Amino acid sequence: MNNLILLASFLIFTNFATITNSEESPIISENEIEEITLDKKIMAFDAFTESFYDCLKEPTLNLKVFKMALKGYYSLKEDGKLANQNYLTVIDYTKPSNEDRFFLIDIERKTVIFRSVIAHGKNSGGLNATKFSNESESRMTSLGFYVTGAIYNGKYDYSMKIHGLEYSNNNAFERGVVVHSADYATYEFLQENGNILGRSYGCPALPHDNYQTIVDIIQGGSCFFIYGKDRSYERKSTYLKTNSFIESFYSDFPL
Repeated sequence: MNNLILLASFLIFTNFATITNSEESPIISENEIEEITLDKKIMAFDAFTESFYDCLKEPTLNLKVFKMALKGYYSLKEDGKLANQNYLTVIDYTKPSNEDRFFLIDIERKTVIFRSVIAHGKNSGGLNATKFSNESESRMTSLGFYVTGAIYNGKYDYSMKIHGLEYSNNNAFERGVVVHSADYATYEFLQENGNILGRSYGCPALPHDNYQTIVDIIQGGSCFFIYGKDRSYERKSTYLKTNSFIESFYSDFPL
């Protein structure tokens, strides 16, 4: 609840500031009012994000990456793409494979309910993922926002489909990129193989422990975000643009 208290206090302050400014300067153009309103919404989102992050009490989750994930969550919500709005999955491939870099967040409770190591694509790098691709047969990880699909039993047994929504990952489904568990994606594998996790053909592969519980929770249309070191991605992603997420966010917290 700390985040809601902080946000409410922020909105009260900004409303007061707007009223005060109006009294001091009674003649304000429509363009100026619109600009002030947008600035207020952006400041509210920033305050909400920081408070949400504090509630998570998870320092291994990077604040910048979490903020991008939350922007995408609200963008997808705005587009009506989230049939399952309860969960947000964040994978941070800027971290090495021997560290926890998979985070499953309960949006309502504002807690990280699972965190784990997770494998990246074979041709994306060794200990660190440094190269990414959306091309078939690349055996690389694809960055960006996905929505989770259905559970099915296939090549990797109990697996979950994911559907890429951006220029950087919209070929993932055709490539057969799915979420599955693997022997090479476990903490035991790390201990036995020089503290480097094994790699997939592009799939985000999780340890067997808690795997089925995780995918059962997030299947069916939840936000799934994969981030990595790629300078162009942040610039090109439409889901990170202010006009994509700000109204969806602010509709939950109207003035």
